[in-house]
Amino acid sequence: MAYPPAGRARTTGTLYLVAGVLLLIALAFRSPELYAAWQSGTLTTARAGMSLIFLVGALYMLRMGWRLRRNNTQNDVID
Repeated sequence: MAYPPAGRARTTGTLYLVAGVLLLIALAFRSPELYAAWQSGTLTTARAGMSLIFLVGALYMLRMGWRLRRNNTQNDVID
């Protein structure tokens, strides 16, 4: 897989980092609501699953953004 041009890697990395942090903040704001739904027994599997998918996506965005910002020489961001 080819690298993006040198000037865009840091910008793209920053965008991924910002998006990952914002998604984690949004999930943190939703966690009390999810906990209350779990306590009352109204939490559905789909809702819990989507929250976990968003959490994994946020962590992947942070990882990818960090790797792009560091100008890694090994191309293992996606591979």
